[in-house]
Amino acid sequence: MTNPDSFPRREAENGEAENGEAESFDRIARDLRELREAAGPVSFAELVRRIADLRIGRGVSAAAAIPARSTVYNAFQSGRSRMDPALLRDIVLALGQSEEEAVQWVQRTRHARRIERASVAEPSGSAPRPGSDAQPARRLPAPPVLLLLLLGLVVCNHASHWFLAAPLDLPVYLDMVGTAVASIALGPWYGVAVAIATGLTGPMFEPGIMAFTLVNVTGALVWGYGVRRFRFGHDILGFFVLSLLAATACSLVATPILVAIRGGAYGAIGRISESLQEAGMPFIAATFTSNLSTSILDKLLTGFIALAIFAVIRSRMRLSAKHMPLIEQLGALRETPGRKARVSVFAQT
Repeated sequence: MTNPDSFPRREAENGEAENGEAESFDRIARDLRELREAAGPVSFAELVRRIADLRIGRGVSAAAAIPARSTVYNAFQSGRSRMDPALLRDIVLALGQSEEEAVQWVQRTRHARRIERASVAEPSGSAPRPGSDAQPARRLPAPPVLLLLLLGLVVCNHASHWFLAAPLDLPVYLDMVGTAVASIALGPWYGVAVAIATGLTGPMFEPGIMAFTLVNVTGALVWGYGVRRFRFGHDILGFFVLSLLAATACSLVATPILVAIRGGAYGAIGRISESLQEAGMPFIAATFTSNLSTSILDKLLTGFIALAIFAVIRSRMRLSAKHMPLIEQLGALRETPGRKARVSVFAQT
């Protein structure tokens, strides 16, 4: 049995927690993770079994009593816009809390929902609520800082490619790291801005490189919309798949440019393409296949380097990461490097 005085941070009628912080679904999810840790920790498979037993004990059929493990796992994740009060109640009971304490957790979700609705209805220029020192993470930094950040990401694109990948003759490009950071951290069109600025300044390093700006733009849109609209930033597997999609999309755009501008030959791509053609593969197919094979490795490296950079700069620049719960999962692992069974990125526990 866990200490009932530690969980939850009970809400007053005005919607503030005992420590003066406004209630939110993120705060509830964080407290729920702490409760799970204090209870054992309990694996998600075990938690599902306990919830099923509780429901069967209430007369629910065995088939309907078992919740999906992904549904239970998601209840512990930040970035949520709602919570299922019934499921939350069962989770809290399964973690050893009393009926009275479970009701208090449910009341917290109602407070959080009211606060969220009020914040949506409140004009954007409204003053912060008196007595609250909590400052929400800004979606974007101040304009001068934002400009410097974008310029720095353009430099990052050039530096990673021309001073790392190119001199070492690596079978990757690493020319979209800054673009990927801008897209996942700020939004797809900020990534497009970095991509275009990179293309415009590229001829200082290599003539004809501007033609590949469209490839960079494609990657910006895939990463940016992928983590926001299609929720590929919710877990490590989703982000892995997103980087593969970025590789495929960029290869589809890059292949005709390679054929038209460079005759299909460019660094490692040209060498792989020649080998494939010698094996009997048609020229266009060989160019696309060789581009895709290098692009997959490149975009996976680029995506995860960008993910690491975002995880570092988001707290320093107070950037919002609500669209990417994966960032908070990585942060939780970083904060407790020696603890086992913390919130798992892969949700395997």
